[in-house]
Amino acid sequence: MKAKAVDFIAYTVKDMDKAEAFYRDVLGLTVTTERGEPGTRGNGWMEFECGGTSIGLTQMDPLPNGAMALAVDDLNAAVEELRGKGVEIGMEPLETPVCFMAAITDPEGNQIMLHQRKDGTQG
Repeated sequence: MKAKAVDFIAYTVKDMDKAEAFYRDVLGLTVTTERGEPGTRGNGWMEFECGGTSIGLTQMDPLPNGAMALAVDDLNAAVEELRGKGVEIGMEPLETPVCFMAAITDPEGNQIMLHQRKDGTQG
């Protein structure tokens, strides 16, 4: 498997209103994916653009130290290759309206998302 780019990083937040205001108004980042409410299709997720890398905020299950998503050409092939190398698969591949993703765990227990956008872009 060869990672092509960092597609996004993500942080879990408790107060989406405060977090959105901070990233939008204080840091001056542009909202690229409007948020959905927890339990809806958006799952309390929103994104900001920052120099070609998205910053995601979520109210889903906590990401202990945040997470990053590495772009790959073929998500299923990458998962199988890493599984063959003994890497723990924390989340099996799933499909969203815009991408395919899975999660692996590094030796320190940090989550790394593997990400394949349907439009073929990365970064």
